[in-house]
Amino acid sequence: MVGTRRKFTVVELLFSIVIIAILFAILLPSLAESRARARFIRWVQFNKQCSTDPACVINLDFQDGEGNILTNSAQGHEAEGFNAKNYNGIAKGDYKWVQGRWWKGKKALQFDGTSTYVEFPHVKHIDFDKDDNFTIIIWVKFDRLRKWDGVFGKCYMRNATTGYAQYDMYFDGTAYSDTEAAGQFEVDVASVCVGFDDVGEEGEKNILLDTTSWFQLTLRNEMVNDKQEVHVFFNGIKLKSRGTNFVVYEKGKCAARLAIGCIRWLVTTYNPATKTYEPTKDGRLDNFFKGRVDEFLVYNRTLTDNEIKAHHAMGAEYH
Repeated sequence: MVGTRRKFTVVELLFSIVIIAILFAILLPSLAESRARARFIRWVQFNKQCSTDPACVINLDFQDGEGNILTNSAQGHEAEGFNAKNYNGIAKGDYKWVQGRWWKGKKALQFDGTSTYVEFPHVKHIDFDKDDNFTIIIWVKFDRLRKWDGVFGKCYMRNATTGYAQYDMYFDGTAYSDTEAAGQFEVDVASVCVGFDDVGEEGEKNILLDTTSWFQLTLRNEMVNDKQEVHVFFNGIKLKSRGTNFVVYEKGKCAARLAIGCIRWLVTTYNPATKTYEPTKDGRLDNFFKGRVDEFLVYNRTLTDNEIKAHHAMGAEYH
């Protein structure tokens, strides 16, 4: 007897499709969370490796989750007299601990745009000048895109002739916005003021910022054949530099403390002993960043292009 193949009815087919859709709806969030957790674990291991790099002076992973002390985990730095605790970050102003850039285990610090900043009490091992090789990496999420909001800075800013622009980075967009803007930044390193627009050196165009995504920003200073070169990277992409109208008068290193999330401006006081006006230690804090920060690293060497790309790849939300 020849068997007959049973045909599925339309109702049975629809029922099967519904069951499969329900299973996908149940399983997909679990799969997505597993992938996010895997990325988080991979990042944790990578971040620990960064801390053992002899050139890593500061590594804030923002995993503290409470209090105002951000632990510096850089344990491999070999400079004489270096103590990682001296370069713990101190959160000040109205800050909040919030969700980081991916998965529920990742932490970040919320900056309110008017008072929040993170400061480092010691300067000796981060007292970089134009002749020093160094790299600074930060992950940020903007809540607003306002011209001259500071990302970080070790400086006493004022004007082209009287400030101490040791090193800093700030947003330099041409429009005020709460949604989207061109990826434009300006940096100062000693006497050099360099602008970077939304164009990559390899021809990438329309590099945009928004208030919903996380971005990795990198400042790199290096000496090449006795010539200073300043670079900015946006999500691992080296941006094309442009000239600015400013030539900052070089006054060498200064006593300003490195701060994340603002720019320190010059305030002077008269010193009778020297009969000169000298910068006050605190200066005046302004140009506050509004948004979240989630990871901050300082190296006293120039990371290569590929190393910077690797930092972005290991820390990015999606791969």
